[in-house]
Amino acid sequence: SAYMSIILQPQDDLDLKAAAALRVKLSNLANAKHDRWLIDLAKVNSVGNVGLVTLVEAHRLAKKTGRRLSLYNLRESVQYIFAITELDKQLEILDRYDDTFVGAHKVVI
Repeated sequence: SAYMSIILQPQDDLDLKAAAALRVKLSNLANAKHDRWLIDLAKVNSVGNVGLVTLVEAHRLAKKTGRRLSLYNLRESVQYIFAITELDKQLEILDRYDDTFVGAHKVVI
């Protein structure tokens, strides 16, 4: 349900600093009740190496703890980064925001 979902919304590019903040939030989620993790990348133009590693780690953490992680609202520049690194095959990327997440808890980071 939407109430078991949480949406993380980075406000800028996933550089070193932003990736570190995201990592902290995600590690806290491992102990929270939410079973569906979403990362809204609407405001992200680029994802650095550390950002990519953080997303892969988040995906592993979600799987390990029985959760599901999805990314959505990818800009073209970010889609391109994911395609050339082939992370688009590893991570779950939603084509669009699903109405079932209306009412989900949103966290701006």
